[in-house]
Amino acid sequence: MKLKFKISQTTNLAPEIIIDRIKGELDQKKYRVLTMTNSSVKFDESPWKLMWNFQAVRRLDGGEFEVSLQDNLTSVTFSYYLSLIAPIIILIAISIGLIKDGEYYAPLFFLLFYVVAVTFQVITLKDVANEMLSEIIK
Repeated sequence: MKLKFKISQTTNLAPEIIIDRIKGELDQKKYRVLTMTNSSVKFDESPWKLMWNFQAVRRLDGGEFEVSLQDNLTSVTFSYYLSLIAPIIILIAISIGLIKDGEYYAPLFFLLFYVVAVTFQVITLKDVANEMLSEIIK
């Protein structure tokens, strides 16, 4: 299960320069490039990468840059996503454990906690994606 988002900006830079900058930005931030063509770059985050908790909140799970030339302007569309599999598995495991012990209100608290945490992460990732796209087209 993934939440998908899309942002787009235009620039006067040539598509080749944009693709090079995308590759450089992804290498600098240590993302894994899956496919790279003249008009798109697809990447993801290694699921086995160890990092601090505060770093994980500011990491995209993956995405794709699409570059197209329209009316002498280069359009860059950045589609990225947030995977909800880990939070859902954790929530289900905690809920099963608590309901099994006779606690019925605690899973509601944890559900509320995860909704707030996922909302915070979505807002943070939108900022991260906008920063990444701004760095590429500046």
